[in-house]
Amino acid sequence: MSSYTPKNILITGAAGFIASHVCNRLIRNYPDYKIVVLDKLDYCSNLKNLLPSKSSPNFNADTCRQLLWKQLCVYKEQYLWHVLLEACKVTGQVKRFIHVSTDEVYGETDEGAVVGNHEASQLLPTNPYSATKAGAEMLVMAYGRPFNDQRYFLDYEKLKILGWSERTTWEEGLRKTLDWYTQNPDWWGDVSGALLPHPRMLMMPGGRHFDSSEENKDADYVSANSSKQGKMVVPPSKSSGPPRKPLYKFLIYGKTGWIGGLLGKLCEKQGIIYEYGRGRLEDRSSLIADIQRVKPTHIFNAAGVTGRPNVDWCETHKNETIRANVAGTLTLADVCREHGLLMINYATGCIFEYDAAHPEGSGVGFKEEDIPNFAGSFYSKTKAMVEELLKEYDNVCTLRVRMPISSDLNNPRNFIAKIARYDKVVNIPNSMTILDELLPISIEMAKRNLSAVSHNEILEMYKKYINPEFKWKNFTLEEQAKVIVAARSNNEMDASKLKNEFPELLPIKESLIKYVFEPNKKV
Repeated sequence: MSSYTPKNILITGAAGFIASHVCNRLIRNYPDYKIVVLDKLDYCSNLKNLLPSKSSPNFNADTCRQLLWKQLCVYKEQYLWHVLLEACKVTGQVKRFIHVSTDEVYGETDEGAVVGNHEASQLLPTNPYSATKAGAEMLVMAYGRPFNDQRYFLDYEKLKILGWSERTTWEEGLRKTLDWYTQNPDWWGDVSGALLPHPRMLMMPGGRHFDSSEENKDADYVSANSSKQGKMVVPPSKSSGPPRKPLYKFLIYGKTGWIGGLLGKLCEKQGIIYEYGRGRLEDRSSLIADIQRVKPTHIFNAAGVTGRPNVDWCETHKNETIRANVAGTLTLADVCREHGLLMINYATGCIFEYDAAHPEGSGVGFKEEDIPNFAGSFYSKTKAMVEELLKEYDNVCTLRVRMPISSDLNNPRNFIAKIARYDKVVNIPNSMTILDELLPISIEMAKRNLSAVSHNEILEMYKKYINPEFKWKNFTLEEQAKVIVAARSNNEMDASKLKNEFPELLPIKESLIKYVFEPNKKV
């Protein structure tokens, strides 16, 4: 996110517990900001929470009270977010809209969960309060989009089971619909405004009209018919044939993980039907129930334990690590084979380290068939163990991820975000994975490994594109070993098989610039 210095800040719910602390801190630390507060003064609000700011010159208590009581009479709570978002859109003056929600939008977390929900996790509210909060999040995310959705696709298998079948083909129905509208252009009048991402309908003499004066009309929209009474404007079709039935239905495990969450978003973007698994990997019956319920064509396993904040956690939680990384993965693979399903398994490349046959800087990478040679951490031990056993399952495609990087530099699991926080880093070349390239390719087929790039080269790019003032220090592997519990693997992996299948793949440095640093460029 680019830097921005605000001049005027509106805080809603400012007399509440959280927002009052935010208000008082802003008033205290940023005297040049003008702070305006708004609150319904409901059961959880108290003007006393704002007393520390009362005497500040950039905070007027009388104006605050007047606004508070006025808004109590004007707005109903359920419309608050819509009113705020619409006001921001109409005025075009608001540069930042920060929405504070609740963790309850994710629903109840399993007692045994070891990885928490993140921004991409599925929203599963379980009570009216969290449902309204989730609804508010959806509103916030939906505003400001500069596009119209291209396609909505629903599964109607249950309707067919009940006996329904289409009587009018898609082509015939579309033709009849277009014919009727072009023959009746004065029914609605000019509807070009309704085809904008944010249509506005105004009441005017002669009926309802859509206001599109404040937005540029898309040059791709073409007039299907015109007359003295009005005209019908429709977007051009991007496909000459009927929508194809989906060939795939994915069942994804690891919905609360980084990769699992991104996989779901990618499926949505590509129009692929998918569901997240409900069962636990070590519970065979729950996995079978998932398969019978979803009836998937493919299964993606992005579940597992890496440890929080890092793999050192696994050193003191060995039973949990074995249960998820070994027993769970093997159970899922076996259930998939039993049901004739392909399983894409996201594994790790942290099972190798440089040796005499693969010396650092030589360009000789570890291949898929090589035997793991790194056992410095318990996490890596479990991953190496399960890979050896998975070789007996010909329905499993293993994809090794190494030091994952994405264009989301705010994600704490992003390797760039990690090393940018360290005071000292070991400068050594390593294979790394760009998730923006990995996930689309994994959906198409196979494995994703990359050439090596050193930690210093990553930080040099970070300094060049993101923060020119960024500084760091290097220290040796021996010095690093003194401050960590488990050893870390360093290696380069061979990517020749993948490049043979996808020759358009970029070298690691070019991929970093294209997918990560250019989209986040601030310098």
